[in-house]
Amino acid sequence: MKNKSINKTLRYALLFAGLTSLPAMAHISYGGRDFGSFTGTTAASSTISNQAATGWHGWIDGTDADWGDSHRLRAFRFHLDNDADVQISFKEQVWGTALGGIMPGFTVYKGLAHLAPLAADYDTAPGSVAIRDTDSGGAVTEGSFRALNDWRITNDNDDPASVFTYVGHAYDGTGIDYGTGVISGADGLADHSVSKVFHLAAGDYSIFVGGTDYFNDATPFPSLGIEGMVAVVPEPETYAMLLAGLGLLGVSVSRRRSIQNERV
Repeated sequence: MKNKSINKTLRYALLFAGLTSLPAMAHISYGGRDFGSFTGTTAASSTISNQAATGWHGWIDGTDADWGDSHRLRAFRFHLDNDADVQISFKEQVWGTALGGIMPGFTVYKGLAHLAPLAADYDTAPGSVAIRDTDSGGAVTEGSFRALNDWRITNDNDDPASVFTYVGHAYDGTGIDYGTGVISGADGLADHSVSKVFHLAAGDYSIFVGGTDYFNDATPFPSLGIEGMVAVVPEPETYAMLLAGLGLLGVSVSRRRSIQNERV
């Protein structure tokens, strides 16, 4: 979905040059990025600061036909015991540099990557490459990450694939068009932050967060600060049941008092 004017050969050359100057790329993990477990029946929130994504383009690169590299994003997780409305928010966190802040985008998936003691997942594991060849129908892909679809990945031990089932997404800005139409999900305001409410069923969830500015990215890719928040709001039915319960309790107390007064 990228603009046809982009010289893909030059882009790959720049990518290779950048990779040779970077340390070994990390595998998918949730270290320091677990928002925790929520009952879904009680209002609660969790905030995680001091995280970073690599480069300005990690999320948006996963919206096109050749997919994206999951190493350019950061993975977060949380657990939900019951159905609930969940507000998910991310914003730039400015590091002590002159670099512009990230324009964040994120996708929510049902499912988790492999967790210890299993080996961590990554795009270029032989099993992951085989999965990509199967799922893409043999098309050339840049990585395993798909921002708008389900996707799969595995580890060096070729364990059964981690499956990320697409739930929804959102990104900062007024809409991006690489020449084939505006990508859905823009929040309408380019302010280095994005937030959206999802109605989620009970289960484990992953959130992959990265940048949305492909054209201004260049190697070596910088680390751009991110702060995230997950806020859980119980379903209206839960509040209704609670209020009904309190109402019945009030009626019961009133009847007891009435009976006691009659006896007196």
